[in-house]
Amino acid sequence: MKKYSILLIALFLVAIPVVACSSAKETIQTLPGVQSTPTLPTKANPSPSSTSSIRLPDPSATRTPTDLPTASPIAPTSTRTPYLPADLARISPQNVSKLESLAVLPEQGASVVTYSPDSYRIAAGFFSKNNIKIWDLASGEELLSLIGHVDPRIIRYLAYSPDGLTLVSGAQGWHAENDSLILWDAVTGRELERFDGLLGAISPDWRTIALSQREQAERTSLILSDLGTGEVVHTLQAPNDIYEVLFSPTGKQVAANMADVIQDLFSFWSVDSGRLERTLYDWLGFSYSPHGQFIAALVKTSPDTHKGELNIFDAATFKWIKTLAKEIDTYWYVAPAFSPDGQILAVSSGDRVILWETQSWQEVASLPASDPTGLAFSPDGKILTTYSHSGPVQLWGVVEGP
Repeated sequence: MKKYSILLIALFLVAIPVVACSSAKETIQTLPGVQSTPTLPTKANPSPSSTSSIRLPDPSATRTPTDLPTASPIAPTSTRTPYLPADLARISPQNVSKLESLAVLPEQGASVVTYSPDSYRIAAGFFSKNNIKIWDLASGEELLSLIGHVDPRIIRYLAYSPDGLTLVSGAQGWHAENDSLILWDAVTGRELERFDGLLGAISPDWRTIALSQREQAERTSLILSDLGTGEVVHTLQAPNDIYEVLFSPTGKQVAANMADVIQDLFSFWSVDSGRLERTLYDWLGFSYSPHGQFIAALVKTSPDTHKGELNIFDAATFKWIKTLAKEIDTYWYVAPAFSPDGQILAVSSGDRVILWETQSWQEVASLPASDPTGLAFSPDGKILTTYSHSGPVQLWGVVEGP
């Protein structure tokens, strides 16, 4: 059984829709022993009215109007509080052994973490409050607190648009009208649009949106639509309930994680043609490398145990390349994470996070971590984040210098 299914069962069954946006109060804490100096250069916040190349939904083409109130906008908070060390290096095979703990977010229990494209902001969704918070990484100040998804659904998906002006959040759990995805103005916190469905995702270029729908008790569809116009491009039939949706880095392929009583599986479709390209059984979780060359997948090796292997595959042919680790706990699995340049692969293994370099696939470092829920690199490749459903959101980096 998947960890989020267990957590959902433990939550209240009565969904109470609450939509609010509260003022920012908390500041990221730098760990003792880490020199804290003004870091990233001062950068003006993007204007909400700035011209964007992202094709956001046309208001006249809104498919799923909602009776839920929208979030109230809040202006970002300005502060000069120092945060990360000024001389962080890009994490690489040459310096990864020097990774050290830099800071923690002021709240624990994250379900998902993402960064703005310029790496100046970090956004996290949290289990206990079912909310999203955004912090400024230059100052450590909390900028926005967003509450909009219906309890007891868990926020599992966060992504910024390529221009950094829009944030999308996705929730998973019992069905709730208009609650699969929410688009937010990333500067003001204003809610822009909601989408119906069980869960969803948006392609990296923000042109295609994928939403899962349950048509009957035992039939689920994955609907691919043009994000800007709402026009349905493909309706993909899925054999089982969908627990996760992923797009390839190019946006040309979409994958859905499903499970039945016997085994887990992933199906892969072409976004252009809608053709089912492949279905792989006993795959529990995977990640594409940034340039789409590799797939790192956790594959269950026995139906009678909670053990699996971490395998590397060719992303184009799905041909097996190498097994990096065996006897990995699959009961509390975490999808692997590639660094933005694809040189480092981070994988959770019990109470450790193991890092491999991807040229020779040699293990190069390990970090202490208590049952992490997820892993995330900042887009500039300078920060690795580890987080868990009950523990801290930990930021790791390499400080340059002698």
